[in-house]
Amino acid sequence: MKTFKINLVEDFKYDKLIAALQSLADEGIIVFEETNENEPEPATEDQVQEIIEESELGPYYTEKEAKDILNL
Repeated sequence: MKTFKINLVEDFKYDKLIAALQSLADEGIIVFEETNENEPEPATEDQVQEIIEESELGPYYTEKEAKDILNL
């Protein structure tokens, strides 16, 4: 699956874009989800492991403790 980011140049055509995307979603061609850019995406498990390794907490704390310390 590929993910695309769409920046709408003209706000007044918002409804037209939403209608087109919803139509494609209704046909099963795409999965349409509106997101909030201010909302960070959760880290993947691989990213979490890399953060723990980079912080060098692994030898001193359990994985759960390291996640708690790093707020992951």
